[in-house]
Amino acid sequence: MPKITGINPKHNHISFQCESMSTVENKLEEMDIKYEKRRVEEGGIFVDQLFFHDPDGLMIEICNCDNLPVIPLTEESVQSCSRISCNVNQMQQQQQQPVKISL
Repeated sequence: MPKITGINPKHNHISFQCESMSTVENKLEEMDIKYEKRRVEEGGIFVDQLFFHDPDGLMIEICNCDNLPVIPLTEESVQSCSRISCNVNQMQQQQQQPVKISL
């Protein structure tokens, strides 16, 4: 098992989505579990995050990630991009492709 160290949200972790961040935070406090709270912003959308270690020392993230839009990926569009800019990049690429006309 990994050795429990300080909470670093950049370390490997598994993330779960929840409906009520305040309920999870209250439960962590009730159980006397140390956690770190973060808020990130991307493209004007805010996501709250709680990071803590489970009893085995593994890092857990709880977030309200449902605030982020879901962007479906197709085989042609799989690329490295942020969740917000991905659709914009795809549309720009499609507009730049030459139109083929058959006569």
